[in-house]
Amino acid sequence: MITALLLSTALFLGAILSHLSILQRGHDWLGKSDSVATKAAVSLLVLFSHLIVAAWFGGGFWFGNELGLGSFDKVSAMGWMDYFYFSLINITTLGLGDIYPTQHLRVIAGVEALTGFALISCSAQLFWSMTKKGDKQ
Repeated sequence: MITALLLSTALFLGAILSHLSILQRGHDWLGKSDSVATKAAVSLLVLFSHLIVAAWFGGGFWFGNELGLGSFDKVSAMGWMDYFYFSLINITTLGLGDIYPTQHLRVIAGVEALTGFALISCSAQLFWSMTKKGDKQ
């Protein structure tokens, strides 16, 4: 359990720090230009950031599985796409339930869902600022 908490904490901190630094880049771009092209580029940057975080957590699930922290039910053998898929579904808090973790991997899944909620909130703030910036003109 301690190992799962440490791994979850490392993934959380890495996700938050990388996402916030990427969002800062988006804010910087918007400060220089309010064009539609800039807004599209910032939107793609946000998407890219979320996909990176999902990949990190997917790697964390693989690593946790390798450490013997748990496994996944309903899948006989997890490949990289399965880990990424589960992570993407989990970080968006959608949680389809077609693949689910067992044992201590459930801790990582819970922390990932909390992380995803926080990251989506940060991204929503950036999108809100893009719409409000356009209203000032």
